[in-house]
Amino acid sequence: MRRKKSVCIFLLCAVLLSSCSSGSHGNENTSAAVTETAEEVTSVSVTDDTGTFTESSTAVSSESTAESESETTSAAETGITGTSYTESTVSETFTEAPDTGTVTETSAAVSETATETTTAAEKPPVKVVIPEIKLPRSPGTQTASEDNAVIDYSNASEGYISAVYNGSSAAAKLRVKCGSLQYDHDLSTGGKCEYFPLMGNGDYTVSVYEQFSGKKYALLVSAEFSVTLKSDTGMYLYPNKYVDFDSSSECVKKAAELCAGADGDVEKIAAVFTYITDNVVYDKQLAATVKSGYVPHPDATLSSKKGICYDYASLFAAMCRSQGIPARLVIGYAEPDIYHAWNEVYTDETGWITPELFLRNKGYNIADATFYAGNTDKEKISEYIADDSNYSAIYRY
Repeated sequence: MRRKKSVCIFLLCAVLLSSCSSGSHGNENTSAAVTETAEEVTSVSVTDDTGTFTESSTAVSSESTAESESETTSAAETGITGTSYTESTVSETFTEAPDTGTVTETSAAVSETATETTTAAEKPPVKVVIPEIKLPRSPGTQTASEDNAVIDYSNASEGYISAVYNGSSAAAKLRVKCGSLQYDHDLSTGGKCEYFPLMGNGDYTVSVYEQFSGKKYALLVSAEFSVTLKSDTGMYLYPNKYVDFDSSSECVKKAAELCAGADGDVEKIAAVFTYITDNVVYDKQLAATVKSGYVPHPDATLSSKKGICYDYASLFAAMCRSQGIPARLVIGYAEPDIYHAWNEVYTDETGWITPELFLRNKGYNIADATFYAGNTDKEKISEYIADDSNYSAIYRY
């Protein structure tokens, strides 16, 4: 089942040649790709068209923190813009804030048709039960607010915070810093409460900035707090801005249907992964036209049955989380130098999720629905996916 790295690289090179062209660059600023969840990963440099943050007496430098300066594929070429930044001197405004990123996939050859299959035909009828969903809570008692922004860190020990911007500016940013890690997220306007995962234990500084001119942003409010997580995996059971669902979501209902009667987490993961890879096709048109700031929505992907890699990863994470299985949406690089989105799914078991793809670790395993769905040689692509040295994570949500 294993093959040499050279074969892996040859495979993906061939895939690249057969794939559709990428969409526009951008990262949802941390979200959509923020260099986010970079819990222990490197960040990537940001191209000029994405903009940069700079601060001077209370601001932040626009240069991204590249823990690995050897990355050769730019976000602009792949459609994902990383946004991890180092802080320089502090000032009161951002200058040249980076565009939020979007994730597009350029390397997988994707089938144009999808086959509708469900586990219902393979198993005897069983009662479909939607489990209790872990929903984030807000407002809480530990908050920081000023003018038109609120940061709520009451549930930081659960692995998430929330933020609200209700001002009149056209754009706002949320910056989350912990040690050397820094993620920048776009905030929705109009007073919507949005949830964001933290990066682990440590001391945090979280700030909201409001656009006042072009790519210049002014600081509205900051909060400083320390975090000791109750669980290392708990944050990856909650919905957040990039993996958005609740108990009434269609993706939650579909996951319950697929997993009804499953014996253990591996069987549930297998049911979800197989359904997505059999039914969701790569959206070449979206990849070619996607705009900066694009955020995936699991129900929309489930309904349209098409999407880019970011959509595949968001849908898979939402369906697994709804079944109580920790799943991370990951942004980073796949060999050879493909900016990409995939999942890391947690289980106490090991086992097969397809006839070719085996979860070999007790803990997190890579699950790449986009590459698996878009490749006709399932055995070779499964060998590639199972080799975690082919993947370099930058952000985890």
